[in-house]
Amino acid sequence: MIIDCHVHCKGGDLYRREFSAQEILRTMEEAGVDRSVVFAMCLPSVESQAMIQAVCGVAPDRLIPFAHVLPEEGPLARVELTRAIRELGFRGLKLHLGEMTPGLTTDQIVGFIEPVTRECGNLGVPCLIDVGGRHEVIEALSESCASCDFIVAHLGASQGETVIDTFIGLAATKINVYLDTSYNHVPWKIGDAIRRAGAAKVIWGSDGPLIHPAIELKKLEVLHLSPSEWTAVTSGNLRRLLGETDA
Repeated sequence: MIIDCHVHCKGGDLYRREFSAQEILRTMEEAGVDRSVVFAMCLPSVESQAMIQAVCGVAPDRLIPFAHVLPEEGPLARVELTRAIRELGFRGLKLHLGEMTPGLTTDQIVGFIEPVTRECGNLGVPCLIDVGGRHEVIEALSESCASCDFIVAHLGASQGETVIDTFIGLAATKINVYLDTSYNHVPWKIGDAIRRAGAAKVIWGSDGPLIHPAIELKKLEVLHLSPSEWTAVTSGNLRRLLGETDA
């Protein structure tokens, strides 16, 4: 089984593209992906859930809904996260620092995000988070929200080897920090992450469907992983975080 941990039904790209369930499923078929985590961005929290629910409802056996909230909405974000998980059956949370007010300090960012990631821990669901290379944010959150499992998008940064090395170090030393491989411009660092942090701490994703999952899967295939490493990275680690298996 291959599970894509990072797929948009509304993207954060320049044009804020929206993608139908049919588009997502088509690229999954072309790449040989069995299931995908799907979320929206660039919308208020309540509107995000409506879009995610509509898209994932087309193929609930293949599309895994992750909630999306804007931490700066304050208590509303936490309430909406709880509703999405408990009432709508969503399986995790997606956050992106790029949606927050520019110029915030690390302490300010962590102050906004902590309530929702702490709620993730209470609800027993993982948080997929794009911190845009700000390793100090995930380091602080991993300590203050120890019950929350963090999947850090793009190995922490889409490019910049030394920055990525810092995130690999965090994944290697922090029990609740994992790395997603999606849309990375230095794909050899995926191999470095597996060697240094261990295959149990790396989760494959594409940033699809705009970034075709077949492209991102090839970056993994050329590493010639062992069967156990391949299974862990492409499905086992995520399934464990979703409570589907103890593999």
